[in-house]
Amino acid sequence: MSLSLKDAKSILESVETATENFGLCRNRVWAIAKSLRGGPSEFPKLIPPGKTPSHTIKSENHELCTFDFCEQSRVNFTLVEQRHECPDPPKCKAQRFPTELVADAIRKEQPTAWNFKGTETLKTDERYIAISHVWSDGTGAGNQAPGHVNKCLIELFRGFAEKFGSKGIWWDTICIPTSKALREKALKGMQENYQTAAVTLVHDCFLRDCEWRDADSACFDIMVSPWFSRGWTALELKMSQNVKVIFKGPSASGLITKDLDEDILNATSNEHSVAKILLKKLRGGERVSQLNDLLAILGSRHTSWPRDMAIISALMMGIELPDDFTHQRIYQEILQNTNGISHAHLFHNSATMAKGYNWCPTTIYELPVSSQNGTLEIERNGTLFGKWDIMSLDLIDDEKFSPGRAHQLIDAKVHLARKEKDQHFLLIEPELAPGETIDRAIVVRPLIVREQDSIDCYCDYVGPAYFHPPLKKAEIKKRGQIVPFNNVHIGFDESVFNNSHESTNREQSARCILTDLKHHGGFPDTQPKKRQVELKLNSRDESKIRIELMKAIGVDGEKKVETLLRELPEKHWNNTEKRTGHSALHHAVWIDKRKVTKLLARMLDVRKRTNKSGEEPLHLAVERGNKELVSILLKGSTPNLKRDDGLTALHLAAKGGHTEIVTELVQVGWDPNTTNDVQGQIALIIASNTTSDVRGQTALHIASKNGFHNTVAALLNSNADPSLEDQMKETAFSLAVFNGHKETAKLLGGKLSTLSSYDLLARAVMLKDDKYIIILHDCGANIEAKDESGETPLHLAARWHKGGSIRALHKLGANLEAQDYVGNTALHKALFDGKDVSIRALCKLGANLEAQDHTGATPLHKAVQLGGIPVETLCKLGANVEAQDHMGETPLHRAVLWTESSKIINLLYGYGANLEARTKSFSETPLHKAVYCRNDDSIRALHKLGVNLEAQDHSGATPLHEAAHCGNDDSIRVLHKLGANLEARDHSGMTPLHKAVRSGKDGSIRVLHKLGANLEAQDHSGATPLHKAVSEGEESCIETLHKLGAKKPATN
Repeated sequence: MSLSLKDAKSILESVETATENFGLCRNRVWAIAKSLRGGPSEFPKLIPPGKTPSHTIKSENHELCTFDFCEQSRVNFTLVEQRHECPDPPKCKAQRFPTELVADAIRKEQPTAWNFKGTETLKTDERYIAISHVWSDGTGAGNQAPGHVNKCLIELFRGFAEKFGSKGIWWDTICIPTSKALREKALKGMQENYQTAAVTLVHDCFLRDCEWRDADSACFDIMVSPWFSRGWTALELKMSQNVKVIFKGPSASGLITKDLDEDILNATSNEHSVAKILLKKLRGGERVSQLNDLLAILGSRHTSWPRDMAIISALMMGIELPDDFTHQRIYQEILQNTNGISHAHLFHNSATMAKGYNWCPTTIYELPVSSQNGTLEIERNGTLFGKWDIMSLDLIDDEKFSPGRAHQLIDAKVHLARKEKDQHFLLIEPELAPGETIDRAIVVRPLIVREQDSIDCYCDYVGPAYFHPPLKKAEIKKRGQIVPFNNVHIGFDESVFNNSHESTNREQSARCILTDLKHHGGFPDTQPKKRQVELKLNSRDESKIRIELMKAIGVDGEKKVETLLRELPEKHWNNTEKRTGHSALHHAVWIDKRKVTKLLARMLDVRKRTNKSGEEPLHLAVERGNKELVSILLKGSTPNLKRDDGLTALHLAAKGGHTEIVTELVQVGWDPNTTNDVQGQIALIIASNTTSDVRGQTALHIASKNGFHNTVAALLNSNADPSLEDQMKETAFSLAVFNGHKETAKLLGGKLSTLSSYDLLARAVMLKDDKYIIILHDCGANIEAKDESGETPLHLAARWHKGGSIRALHKLGANLEAQDYVGNTALHKALFDGKDVSIRALCKLGANLEAQDHTGATPLHKAVQLGGIPVETLCKLGANVEAQDHMGETPLHRAVLWTESSKIINLLYGYGANLEARTKSFSETPLHKAVYCRNDDSIRALHKLGVNLEAQDHSGATPLHEAAHCGNDDSIRVLHKLGANLEARDHSGMTPLHKAVRSGKDGSIRVLHKLGANLEAQDHSGATPLHKAVSEGEESCIETLHKLGAKKPATN
């Protein structure tokens, strides 16, 4: 069909957007375009609106790809080095999963999923996640020893498994042996690994880099991902019950998972999205029966091993393959199981198979996708049977044939056939309308076979022929030169063409055959000779019957299941899996076989439905989210029945976000407050999604954590209590908030108390994600809420340097000058660990540099006590170095108190600090303070800057007086060495020696005397130091002064 200029332009623009703007592989883009049911003209509808992709990684190593060939499609990705998820790969150890255990399990046809310790494979129907991935991402074996994987990678998958309540993992890297024979056997049962998995987890680094936006964008991202281009992933997607896809979360929230069905395909969005429609065709475990569907699903995909594509195709059609089937034999078996071949399928440009299949390419994916379903049926030997219009080659002039559009070998055969027109004729598609032209036909070599009541035309396939200009069908038909005939067989039938057929063969020229058929007409009621395959059991022992029963269940074979159950003793009906006690009904439910489930639900004893874990089939149906099966199984199930882990079906429904099932269970009387443990806790309580040991969680907790808004609403309407806390003190509201589910949080929010507001906001601050703060604010949390010390969330953010939280809180209206119960603002709190991140953030927002706490201290006062970067930062930002607290102390007064303060002193002095600043009450200088605190380094630093050694306080005392009074002998020596006057007088005329005597400091008396202090100095009253010692009753000082030579006291 020719394209309009508008359509052609639209296709080119959309392809350019995908390849150039989005950086996608050209071959991948064109393969998708060709696989669409409407062809490339549908491709523009696939492109999401906007020119910005949701991913940041361009398709690596695809620069040289063309629209016909992908450079990466033939790369052996099994050798790509295994990826690491840890920050230090050299220190990451490999974890071993013994290959011999997997090999043994495959030989015994047992499950090959592992527990995460790598010590044993799981039992049948134990819950595990199946990893669906691409080896090019480094999630294959790489260069590791068989059975070895990076510890960090297995831990990544373990985290997801725990989230989904699974205890094990199926990952082809560790679950498929490397030996050829066992690998082949494992691949033949590949679909079962995904069909029975609790969750299939899609891991693709391309999708991990795609930020989650909405369902429609996600559909496009999945369609163009490397994961979607691989053959095996189509089978995995088709067979999986529950699929979770890993995406990049919004902002800095890390990786998130989205449910393919609930969050993407069933989400309210563009229901006519081409990508969504295509993905929906790949969901559901029903086998593929239409050849067109198989070509559309797998035609654009590739595998590392060509034979794998044949195996995948067979598995998607539900075909069990013998071990010795060749590549072509597999494809022939697939063709035998299709619902018909279209006439258009025969117009391909490939070399073909042999004998009855000589009309088919050596790989079925060389067949074109047809816009119509097949009406030609395939016979046992591979020949096609059905209706064709027949036309003589004599009607076509040689110049009208258009060669070069088929395979060269086929073209050559067609060319020779045209030279033998009496041995060949043309088959034309009968679906053509009378007004249409004929631009192609199939050249065949015919042979007539007559039976008692029929005549059949057997046609040895030669190849397609194309005409230019096209022939007008109406004119040819008007002249009676087109003969419609029903009983046409296409393909080389050996029994016919080698004259071994039992019926009468007539070797005639093509012209005579055409005349013969024209007179006899067709036989529309003739039925094709389809082969019938019946299951034959070689043994009737119970073990084999159970095995055949499970196989019959797997293909939803209702009649076969009923037959096999009748052959089993009734005691085995409810217990067909010895290790788990799973009944046939459990198995049918778990793999979603609805016909068999309905049958078994009628046949099995309701009272014997539980397995060894106390689990009814209803539990499994609910866990799968299968409402139809829940409705079937609900009648006769035990209300509120717990599994051994305490979970009821209602718990599981809430956990999966299955709102309709929750509603149905509650409506028929299931108690929303049933406990899940024996201690009598509130019964909606179940294990959390991330830690299976956590108890105290209700169904409301679980639904809230996952953001299942409608499920939460349904539970609230059923009187679920939102105030309940789990063992970790989490409420449903807090779980909704801290998992980023804003609308769910609003639904649960209610009225928050001041204390709960602070606790929740404080947690949001410490998690370093602005969105949690915003959600809490929007839910009514008080931004100014305080804890028991009066600290607001802004104080906390400042103390822990959470710059994003500071900005978020300010934007939401937080008061920058709010004070705690001792007067600290957020800027005061920002100083406590020597960093300036919060200081800069707060000041940029307008925080007051001169804010005072209850002692009058500014941030700079407190910063100098702590030292470090904040002092310089505050000074640079303009903090007042002469600011005084309530005692009149400046930052310099405080700076001298601390050890190693010289740097701070010099810094403050550089910004203009006054060395002679005075306190309010005692008029002390910084040097007085330094002496009082015995900080000799500060004394030296101040002196070096030019401080006055003889500065006097309110009593006239110099720093040396202070040192003597305090008995600070080291400071006395330092001050003397720096030039302090030993005979300085205070306002009462006392020298430092007088001060030492009055304070009873014997040591200071000796030091001062040794430095030359006058023992006979007199104060204004004429008293010497000895007089003072006598009057103060300081006997030790009297004795010391006598020994040093002081004169006996005379009257002063």
